[in-house]
Amino acid sequence: MSCNDGHNHGSGFSCCHQKEFVQDKLCCDFRLTTPGPTTIYTADPTAVGCAGLFASGTIKNCGTIDITVTFLRGVGSDGIGGTVIRTVVVPAGGCATFTVSGFDAITVTAPGATPAVPAVGELCILPRYRIG
Repeated sequence: MSCNDGHNHGSGFSCCHQKEFVQDKLCCDFRLTTPGPTTIYTADPTAVGCAGLFASGTIKNCGTIDITVTFLRGVGSDGIGGTVIRTVVVPAGGCATFTVSGFDAITVTAPGATPAVPAVGELCILPRYRIG
């Protein structure tokens, strides 16, 4: 029996159930001229629901100062608050990969960022939403 046929067949493995997802891809540059935190990604929790958002991707730090990337759930419309789901420090010139679920915003904090020495980078994210 194959798990790819969409049936459990009494195996007890939930991975054998067919699941339907929608996947998007977004890549964008960011430039911080203040220490932050600055929101670089926001999902619409009313359309997706925090529990239904799964995302993988990369964060590239093209600058000369370390950045801290924070995945949050429940950030207010003013960009403040929320529960920290995961935090990743990306060193200057470095890159990090991630797979995270249950968040609706990503912020970047760059201690020491100024207009003369900005924190610059790129976020590439593949959010997946469960449908049905």
